Amino acid sequence: MHTEESSGPGPRRKTRRWIFKWILAIVLALIVLAFLLVPGFVSSEKGREIILAKINKSIDGQVDFAGLSMGWIKGVKVTDISFSAGSGRISATIKQITTKPHYSSILTGKLSFGKTVIDQPRITTSYTEPPKTRPEVSKKKLPENKKSGPIPLPIRKIDLVVNDGSLRVIGLKGETVEVAGINLALTAKFPGGYPAGRIDKLLAELGMKGTLGFEKARFLGFDFGPTEMRAQIRNGLLTIGEFSSAVNDGQINFAGQADFRQEPTLLKTPGQIQIVKDIQINDETTRRLLAYVNPVFADAVNVSGVANFHCEQLAIPLGAAELKDLEVIGTISMKKLRFGSSGLLGEVLSVAGLSSRNQNITVHPTRFVLRDGFLRYDDMQMDVGDNPVNFKGVIGLDRTLDMTVILPYTTRGKTVRVGRKTDGKRIALLLRGTLDKPELDLANLGKQLLEDQLTEKLKQKIKEELGEELGEKLGEKALEILEEMFK
Repeated sequence: MHTEESSGPGPRRKTRRWIFKWILAIVLALIVLAFLLVPGFVSSEKGREIILAKINKSIDGQVDFAGLSMGWIKGVKVTDISFSAGSGRISATIKQITTKPHYSSILTGKLSFGKTVIDQPRITTSYTEPPKTRPEVSKKKLPENKKSGPIPLPIRKIDLVVNDGSLRVIGLKGETVEVAGINLALTAKFPGGYPAGRIDKLLAELGMKGTLGFEKARFLGFDFGPTEMRAQIRNGLLTIGEFSSAVNDGQINFAGQADFRQEPTLLKTPGQIQIVKDIQINDETTRRLLAYVNPVFADAVNVSGVANFHCEQLAIPLGAAELKDLEVIGTISMKKLRFGSSGLLGEVLSVAGLSSRNQNITVHPTRFVLRDGFLRYDDMQMDVGDNPVNFKGVIGLDRTLDMTVILPYTTRGKTVRVGRKTDGKRIALLLRGTLDKPELDLANLGKQLLEDQLTEKLKQKIKEELGEELGEKLGEKALEILEEMFK
């Protein structure tokens, strides 16, 4: 009996060890099998269909791609990708995306990618209706016991390269922005999460450094040549290094900074800089930009000339900032201007019996301030041939006008010439209305002519009666009284 009791536990321990070894072997085999099968499954047609279904279910749009392959060493490759959203308002195609994810990061829920290359992305966006009438994207209602909080961003780090991309944006009125030959190389580290819909909060924590270049671009009538710029974001501060670009036979220079930790977020120049140097202007640049500098450009056609702009201060609103936050202080000048026609300038000059046709026009250096949605300057002299026309007042970004135009014509009926002494008071007319419908107050013209004639006759009569010296003094006093009466 003693021998049987002592020999019992041995076989049982051996059996348990044998079972444990087989279980461990099976588990390891399953892990190895899964490790080997996952790339095959992902690369299969069934895997492609399942992945596409998951993606399309989670986004507001439609994605498709022709091929998907995965390898633990080679990484992931997706080919012939297409995307569309907003009833075709946004569309994109990509020839190929290759990436080498750090697979161990998947287990922690913090995805990290090695070199990720996007080849030949082609993006087109068109705005076909005002933003106010666009249907809002439906949002899922959260349970009452759950509150909206930060949405975790799964990607933590990525080394991104974009080769030969292009972008085309079509505005509501058909205006188009086009950029071709886009090349990008950057390294970005993303934060752990950001509030829903607040991309500015994401940028406030993003760390990024890289270069962006393109072969050509067209924007607001400006044709850009090959351009490359360097930028970085550190501790919420975006810094764009100084760069230059050949534009319209001239040059544009720029450098800027934006602090995404501040609201509103504004892209500012670090100091004084000549942003525009000897750039050729055209109909689009005059209609879209120069109209807010002088209303004679609003309806001008067949425009040519050379413009310069020296900037003292520039602040461009980004993200959720509003247009009223735009601030520009600087000096603009133009030379060799030619107008095929300009309704407002033609009306101004016709009062003096002049015309801008076949005339070289020069805009003297004029300092202006754009702030709180209104552009102001005290005197912009525009020489039409050798006849000076002076403008002063306010132009609103809402296209309203509150200005005064001083004609090259005096109340004595004399035409004013550049560089010559003016004999008599020049006629000044109010300019109201909007850029689309300017209203020149010609009714005030007769009043100014009558006022000048009466004062001159009165001064002459006083001189005849009281003598030249005393009459001159009393005549000036009489002129002041008459001016008060005519106000």
